[in-house]
Amino acid sequence: MNLSSKIITTSSHPQNRGACDWGWCGLVGYGSHRYVVVADLASSQVTQVLGIHKENVTCVKWKPEDTHHDVVVNPSPLTLAAGDTSGDVIIWNVTKGELKSTFSGNGRSVRDITWNTNPETSEASILVLYNKSDVIMWDFLTSSQLWRTSFSEPVSNIFIDPFNRDNAIFLCDDSSILMIDDLQPRAAPSQKYRRINFYGATGPSKETVQPGEDSGGLRRNSSSLNKFINMTTSLITGSADSRSSRKSVSEDDKTSQCLQVVYHPGIRHVVFMVYPTQVDIIDVEVCIVVSTIRLDSKSSFFVRVLPCKQKDVLYCLHENGCITIRVRRQDKSHCTYTESQRTQPSTPVSPEYVEAPSERSDIAYDLIWQSDAVRLSNQSTVYGFCVHPGSETGAALIFSDGKILLWELVNTRDRGWILEEVLPGLSIKGQKNLLIDGNRFLLTGMIKGFPSYISTIKSNLQKPLTTINGMESKPKEALLALGLDNGAILILDIQTGQIERELSVHSNTVKGIEWLYQDTLFSWTCSRSGGSSSMGRNEILLTTIQSGMVEVFRHRNKLESIITDIKVSPLRQYAVISFKAQGLEVWCLQTKSLLREMHDKFHHPRALTWAPTFTWKTVVRQRTPNVINKDFSEMSQADIHNLLHDRESRRVAREQCVLADRDGAICRITLEERAISDLTIFPPEVNGMSSVTHIAMKDDIMILGDVTGALYLMNTSKKTMKSAPKPYSGMRTILFHPTSTDHRFAVMYDQGMDVWMLPQNQDQLKLLRSFKHNKSTPKIQSMEWADLNHVSMVMDDGSIHIVDITSSKITCSWIQRNLMNTEFCPHTLPAQASTLLKYLLQNASSPDMVYRLSSDKEYLRPCIDDQLQLIDRDTLNRLTHINSSTGQRCLLTARVFGDEFDVNFWTAALYFLSRARDQRDNFKDQLLLSMDDCQSLTSTGSTVETGSDAVHSSDRILLDCLQSQSCFLRQQLHRVEQHNKKRTSTEHRQKCIEHFTMMGREEEATKILLETDFQSGHYREDYLQACLMSCDRTNTTAQSTLKLVATHLIISGKLQEGVEILCLLGKVLDACKYLQTYDHWQQAAWLAKLMLNDKECEEIYLKWIEHLISGKQMLQAIFIMMSLGKFDDVLKTLLYIGYLETGVSFLKACQEHGFQLPKDESEAILEKYGSHIERLGLVVSD
Repeated sequence: MNLSSKIITTSSHPQNRGACDWGWCGLVGYGSHRYVVVADLASSQVTQVLGIHKENVTCVKWKPEDTHHDVVVNPSPLTLAAGDTSGDVIIWNVTKGELKSTFSGNGRSVRDITWNTNPETSEASILVLYNKSDVIMWDFLTSSQLWRTSFSEPVSNIFIDPFNRDNAIFLCDDSSILMIDDLQPRAAPSQKYRRINFYGATGPSKETVQPGEDSGGLRRNSSSLNKFINMTTSLITGSADSRSSRKSVSEDDKTSQCLQVVYHPGIRHVVFMVYPTQVDIIDVEVCIVVSTIRLDSKSSFFVRVLPCKQKDVLYCLHENGCITIRVRRQDKSHCTYTESQRTQPSTPVSPEYVEAPSERSDIAYDLIWQSDAVRLSNQSTVYGFCVHPGSETGAALIFSDGKILLWELVNTRDRGWILEEVLPGLSIKGQKNLLIDGNRFLLTGMIKGFPSYISTIKSNLQKPLTTINGMESKPKEALLALGLDNGAILILDIQTGQIERELSVHSNTVKGIEWLYQDTLFSWTCSRSGGSSSMGRNEILLTTIQSGMVEVFRHRNKLESIITDIKVSPLRQYAVISFKAQGLEVWCLQTKSLLREMHDKFHHPRALTWAPTFTWKTVVRQRTPNVINKDFSEMSQADIHNLLHDRESRRVAREQCVLADRDGAICRITLEERAISDLTIFPPEVNGMSSVTHIAMKDDIMILGDVTGALYLMNTSKKTMKSAPKPYSGMRTILFHPTSTDHRFAVMYDQGMDVWMLPQNQDQLKLLRSFKHNKSTPKIQSMEWADLNHVSMVMDDGSIHIVDITSSKITCSWIQRNLMNTEFCPHTLPAQASTLLKYLLQNASSPDMVYRLSSDKEYLRPCIDDQLQLIDRDTLNRLTHINSSTGQRCLLTARVFGDEFDVNFWTAALYFLSRARDQRDNFKDQLLLSMDDCQSLTSTGSTVETGSDAVHSSDRILLDCLQSQSCFLRQQLHRVEQHNKKRTSTEHRQKCIEHFTMMGREEEATKILLETDFQSGHYREDYLQACLMSCDRTNTTAQSTLKLVATHLIISGKLQEGVEILCLLGKVLDACKYLQTYDHWQQAAWLAKLMLNDKECEEIYLKWIEHLISGKQMLQAIFIMMSLGKFDDVLKTLLYIGYLETGVSFLKACQEHGFQLPKDESEAILEKYGSHIERLGLVVSD
């Protein structure tokens, strides 16, 4: 397997903290210094590294998959955006390993990035937050700036409402939030935004724990209570300035800092504000803290909280590296679902209605699962935390040393692999074991990291392993031995970029490594003593890679001069040890004995190398004919030893060491039969050079470098010398390729590295590749040859670059990168192949997946077959099950593909088709049917059973007002009651009155109005309004008067007041029409679902559909059509906007559920789709 250019990252920079994201494609992207790393946690491997950014990466975000994909208009390549401290935002094509576009922020560091996609038009823009609170909206396709604005407050993060893209929240550095409601891609938002602080005395409300309530056993005393306890203690002990008091104040300052703000992806208007000791749950529509999750005093602080969409579940990261999972406690707002009927999901169950508001509990999240705490250190701290957005059962921890841990919520009963299938329901107070039973939160995967910085590097690329016929016996794997600062040695597979072995060998920084054999390493280190720069204790060890056994090679426990270099001879017979303040030592590697201690004249040579005069081939050719055809690599160590030290041919095993001393002389030491047989010294005037600092030798070519940077090539056989074309200032290394026949060598110096070639029988040097440092690229620390055309370079940022000297690229495409275990990833396929694969899975009938392609598309078969082989067998069996419907196959295919758009569409389609079928057949009682609706959309229990078409989903992004009226009313009543209980301001009070009035709860609204204090300026108006609500409004004159007043209020601009009066009169339909007239479409739908009957509600919704279609909001209109059972209109709209594949599958799903659409239209659609598939290259049999 040929090598490909790649980057292998090691540790991360502190500025990379938080720069991570888990995409729907199943891949994790995170920042590591100036690079973006893409990892596949399913196979525990790094699949791509993108770079190089000018500065350290500060933010990484995958492009959302919430738009429709097809072959021409919107294919689905892997795309992510990454910002750095220089202000650049780069859009990367992960599949090709190339950048698409770059946006520059004029040197201001990027603090946050948010994609703003439009599922209707498949357009995408990028909202970028820079330092100094500058916000710029960039066009993704044209790389142009759409608008720019700035805030007076310092802003750190951006969060867009998943239900309404016009709403966004900006987190300020002082823990307050800025709320805007006019975020548009083409126009800058106005400066009319709300600034709110929810924490402390300055905020609108401060949450307190209600007596008798439990938050999973994790509470923490409030700061006020801490201060009271400290003051009491001070009075008793008489120490007013006690240490505990000062500690309380400092702790309060620390815990008041908001760490994160995030929208709930499954519940409208809900936002989580994360503090170190608590999480505030806020309803941003009315700006009320509805509940608080508090930590126990002994619990580790919160760092980050990630809510889930499929179920009301929170993944929480704590300071000690522990992950906790909290599940929403079931309260009176949820419809019950009895255990006895869970085997039949289609059976609706009546909820237990409890009307007493006092019995309604607060929102609470119970602690159900907790991972083991991670051992953290200065070299290994948590830099990233993310959750799989598709399954929501996996959580990843990214550490500063490059290690990644995968924790998964695993179901031992094989219920499924996504969250809504794994969890049977919500948490019930006192019955946590129902969730724990059968589910485990386990560590299931890990990508190894680099525990310390790289101090030295050595490749196992060696020449000696040859046979008699001249065929070189190469190593089985291209490996790199990496010595670390902490004394460990890592064995890195260059092909895959993965760590194969981690060996704890030394206790100090590894100074050098040599490969004795393919499974044996020769390494050394030294520890200086006191303040001496030349004295210390040296350690030389032999390590066997497979067993990990370590053997001491040189026994010295006393203080001595530190080792500066060790060179092993090409035939692995001898080793020369160079010291800083004493003479050389020559050792025999076979016997591990000291052969000679050289004179002090030879201490600390400037340059040292071995002359590869002889090879294994030369040795073996001197042997008798009975070993001529024997492969030397198969010979035992004893046979090799006897062969090399045969007294009859002792001249063949001779080796030579060449060194340059401090005076500029070149010395040649000849060793033969474990003894120095010759010592030749060439004075400086012979070679005509200044003091030699570097020597490299191969065959009869010797390269010499001096202190001036001059480079000379000496041919020892021809006795000639010539200089290189250019000098090298700050020369550091000269290294020959060990196996090339064209004398390739690399010269590393302060400004970069050059790779040269000296062809045989030619005297002219040829420059193959030149690497130059600049401000945007890291510097080379050390280098090694990886193979004939690739060089391994360790950079000053800790990364390893495997560079092709024949190409200018430093990265490769997804396919070219050599992967250890390939995982299913259809995004890497060509657009046509990906579409064909999706068609095959959606229409699968047997696990064999037999198909035919046209002759001009046969080239796509290998990549399609490879992906089919990588699909999990259980998933394939579910797809091809005889009872699996088209909708179920489409939904499962969407989850396998990581297609967020299709997951949302088919989850809604299956739910509404099943509901409409049950209503049409009058299969259940109407009340039971409404509870089935409620369970499907709110209890967050979703299952796709193999033998049933019933689907229960909690995908609330479909719009919460599309569920049944009874359940929606219960939810909204519970929500308003929570607002009423937590209200702290006049604005909150007024909102509660409005909502109770519109929902027909005049008694609750009257109670609030009568609470008005006599000193209040609203005393008279509130009491008059209370009288209006309590009086008899059935009189015709009163109704006419009130209706006239409502009309005048609406005309004068007081829409809300007029709507409230109409609701008091029972004219809810008129109120909804007025709201729609004044473009309050969402509020009109909300009121209609709560207060109107089915016929009147449908009238309001049909008008809403017309408005959405006129505004080109087709997808939202499609969901409303499905909720009304207008499936023929859904099909027509899908075809109108060009979603042919989705439309045909929806047509088949409708037919399977018993809804026969017009025959002529159905046949025309199927015929059109058949022609489309044939154009793609698939031959469909009749």
